[in-house]
Amino acid sequence: MKPAVKSGRDKRDRISSLPDCLIHLIMSFLTAQEAVQTCILSKRWKNLWTTLPFLDFDLEEYEYGGVPERRFDMFVNFVSTTLLLREASDLHKLRLGELSDSQSQQCHMSVRSWILYALKHNIQEFSITFPLQYSSVPLDGVFICASLVDVSINDRSNHLFKTNRITVVNLPCLKQLFLNGIELLQDFIDDLFSGCPVLEFLHLEDCGLGFSTMSFHQRLKYLKIDGHEIQYDDTEVHMELIDAPNLLSFCYDLYPYQMGDKLLLKMPSLISAIIICDDMLQGILTGLSNVQNLVLGGYGIKDTLENDLPNCPEYSNLKDLSVEFSSSGCLLHHFNLLASFLNYCPHLEKLSLEHRGCFCSSKERVPGNE
Repeated sequence: MKPAVKSGRDKRDRISSLPDCLIHLIMSFLTAQEAVQTCILSKRWKNLWTTLPFLDFDLEEYEYGGVPERRFDMFVNFVSTTLLLREASDLHKLRLGELSDSQSQQCHMSVRSWILYALKHNIQEFSITFPLQYSSVPLDGVFICASLVDVSINDRSNHLFKTNRITVVNLPCLKQLFLNGIELLQDFIDDLFSGCPVLEFLHLEDCGLGFSTMSFHQRLKYLKIDGHEIQYDDTEVHMELIDAPNLLSFCYDLYPYQMGDKLLLKMPSLISAIIICDDMLQGILTGLSNVQNLVLGGYGIKDTLENDLPNCPEYSNLKDLSVEFSSSGCLLHHFNLLASFLNYCPHLEKLSLEHRGCFCSSKERVPGNE
């Protein structure tokens, strides 16, 4: 005889029966405010948030039902209180997002204390979006933290953060680094690469490029340099050489006033590249001979092709090419340039073309077609 089947749904709390490590993983998808609010669910959840190793604080996502003018002050108080009440366990990830609404000294001192707390608790992933230029934020401590694996620094002060405040770089475990709005001088760049021996991913956005050479160690695999509409300090130094022997992916998308007129690339292991130039940049195409996937675009790509074609190597590995012409002029001339470039691509399998902007008819520009 078969046992009777119980009617109704199983009302057991299966999530609460999970071990702390799995519940923490679930809570890592919540903001810090949402994670703290789970304390009201049951006795099992009352203190779980105090050992949560992932904390995400973002002013834009902070919910406050009181007077709007006090929202920022309450947010600062919430972050400070949350860290104060945590148990003395490691903090693997701390994100301080969109804190650019206040320039008050009290706010800066609070942010300073939050970062020092993270550095003392073996932080592995750290991200901050904050007006750094006139603050006392201890970035010098961030750049000598032995436990850090992933760092993201976004300056929102509309002034480049001066790296001369950072005298030592020692990040033995760092694998990913994102910098935004930072002044990068040659001494800091050299210290960065010597002090980050296992760095694999580097993204520089809206940074002041006050150096001439980037010479990477053997581990770097991904490099992205881009920037848009930021006022840079005047400098006579321009980036002229990137030497990255094991780089696999390279993206360049910068306005011309951040660079000189020539950029040489030494990237023998490169597989994928995106080159967007808004003015002619001599020599950049000659260093891409081993790529398999290549994207070319920007207002300056026509002039860059014209300049580099006489010295172009053979792109024997190139399989996928995408070209976007954004400049005005003769469309037929653009296609002739591309046809000449394709002579150096014997094994090309896929070609994508796009033309943006105004262009005249071939009869208006090409002699003999009247």
